[in-house]
Amino acid sequence: MSVDIAGTRWRVVVKSARLAALTLLVVSYAAFLCQEFPIPSSQGDLLRALKSDKPPAVEVSYDIPEYEGVSLFWATSPLTYRELRMYAPDSLPGGPEVNAVEKEIAAKAGVRAEDISFRSPPTDAEPGFLTFFIPATYPLYLRFVALRWVAFCVGAAVLLTTCAAPRRFMRVKSRGLWPAICLITGVGFFTCLWLERGVAPGGGEAPPLSARCAWAASLATAAVMVLAGWGLVHVMRWMG
Repeated sequence: MSVDIAGTRWRVVVKSARLAALTLLVVSYAAFLCQEFPIPSSQGDLLRALKSDKPPAVEVSYDIPEYEGVSLFWATSPLTYRELRMYAPDSLPGGPEVNAVEKEIAAKAGVRAEDISFRSPPTDAEPGFLTFFIPATYPLYLRFVALRWVAFCVGAAVLLTTCAAPRRFMRVKSRGLWPAICLITGVGFFTCLWLERGVAPGGGEAPPLSARCAWAASLATAAVMVLAGWGLVHVMRWMG
């Protein structure tokens, strides 16, 4: 009886850990999408944010060729980002056109430009060349630092577990398959957490899962996440 109770408690602990890890990864993915596809906003949105009790820092991107102007980027919450585009041809960092934009925004907000935290985007704010080949590196570009480290730790824990866990607890018996899928696709972390139970039913072995099925499940997960991400971005813009 005590063995059954201990086994039940262990299964509950493992299931809770899996769900918590999966939830954290989903939140990190949503946060990444929100910052890469900020809500298009108006001057009124920015002015309301600057007049609030906690005015945000405003990142200014210069000389954007698509619209010959300046992009103003700010956060209204740790996971919600907005962007305002203003026309300023031939703008350069610190140039008169950019200074004019900053002074215009400050004047409409009723403060001095020096009182607003205008700054350049951090150099590591945008995904680089590496992300296209190793999608799992996307948490490194999260602006919310705490979430960045949480997602990194969850990913490291998943990789460690898939390599170190006894094979009877794992549906995929190859120790190197899940790490390869995770690092190559990025979505392998999500797939592993919902496919692998981490416990062996009845003291036996977890039902095996072939490499082909693991790859197919990861591709299916990728398709679902792309569609969900597309929906999230459009809902955020609609609500914004």
